[in-house]
Amino acid sequence: MKDLLTKIISVLIVLMFCPNCFGAAADEVKQAIIKQSTEMGVDPAIMLSLARAESGFRQEAKGASGTVGVFQLLPSTARGMGFDPYKLDDNIKCGITYYRNLYKIFGTTEKALAAYNAGPNAVRRCNCIPQHSQAFVNRVISNSKYYKTN
Repeated sequence: MKDLLTKIISVLIVLMFCPNCFGAAADEVKQAIIKQSTEMGVDPAIMLSLARAESGFRQEAKGASGTVGVFQLLPSTARGMGFDPYKLDDNIKCGITYYRNLYKIFGTTEKALAAYNAGPNAVRRCNCIPQHSQAFVNRVISNSKYYKTN
């Protein structure tokens, strides 16, 4: 019992003196996304909604397919674009850059989001939003409307 109490006290002390030791707070991540997307000329509401859908604004998030960070990037994709997906600022810049590139290729928010979710080749094959990405795209678009008004 004494060991358990000691562990609990240790964790509380760490949390008291180092509130961000377990990852950046969601509000800090949101502010970084708004700042970076605005600087890059990308709709911040879409980027906030995309980050929410991908990771819930958690840089420590890891996907089953090997994706990491706020924007759930494959490390190979991020490195190929010159970013370190394990660093919060790089993850945010890379996620926004990747989405912006997809938008330039596909021309619509919906297709860019589908390509982000399913991969560009899936969207190219059907020249549409693949069925398995439709719910994702709809959720991101719907949540972006919330961010635009709040």
